[in-house]
Amino acid sequence: MKKLGAAALALTLAGAMTLPALAAEETPILISAQVYPTSITLNGEALDTEKLPAVDGSLLPMRLLAEADHGSAYWDQEGNQGWFTFGSDQITVNFADNSVTLNDEPLEVEGVEVRAGVTFISSDVLTALEGYSVTWADSAVDITTPNNDPLVKLAYSIQDVSESFGMRADETLLAEAYKIPVDQFEEIVAFFPMITSPDTVVVGKLTEGADQQAVADALEAYRQSQEDTFSWYLSQHLPKVQDARTVFENGYFLFLIGENADQGEQLFRDFVAAQD
Repeated sequence: MKKLGAAALALTLAGAMTLPALAAEETPILISAQVYPTSITLNGEALDTEKLPAVDGSLLPMRLLAEADHGSAYWDQEGNQGWFTFGSDQITVNFADNSVTLNDEPLEVEGVEVRAGVTFISSDVLTALEGYSVTWADSAVDITTPNNDPLVKLAYSIQDVSESFGMRADETLLAEAYKIPVDQFEEIVAFFPMITSPDTVVVGKLTEGADQQAVADALEAYRQSQEDTFSWYLSQHLPKVQDARTVFENGYFLFLIGENADQGEQLFRDFVAAQD
């Protein structure tokens, strides 16, 4: 038993002595087999793909892309489905057969794979979305979405720095629900709150000769309605409403209710100054 133990120990030590050299030779192969091979840039920003499992490099991670593009991802355990929201579009994957639908319509795609809980789909699922483009170059992919628009980027940035949290509203909702004269804008991007918060961001580029007073009056009426509400309901939010910002500058417009309104307003002014 002692001889056997000594022999086993010697064998172990010998193996340990040769291990570094063996590992040095094999490490590149092991890493390449375990790392997602494609670098992804979305709207000019490089995404962190280091924690993704290895799959065919032509397949794209849907949750990472959806969340990076200000969308969302959700696993419906009961229905065995994955839902991925990009703007107003929803991509659904049925994991029973890896079939894909776009807004409930069947969509033929080149590949679907689920690896370590991550859903990957070929890039043709994105090119099926309006305003999305995908450009490949070797092991890198550059994706552009409608959120690459400078004013959209500004609105999201203002929302972040001012700690204003709301849902994006389209022009129909702005005109019908909030009575905002959208015809006075060349472009308008807006985030309006849920019922428990007054947080609001409206950023726009005005049309030439726009009726600024009509725009200001509409947003003041909205602000007053928020003040009426939060003067008795969740009144801790009332100071934000009373500190709301309405700014016209060089053809651009900002309306903001947020925790850090100063930072949001400064970001807006910096953007406008950079357009000159």
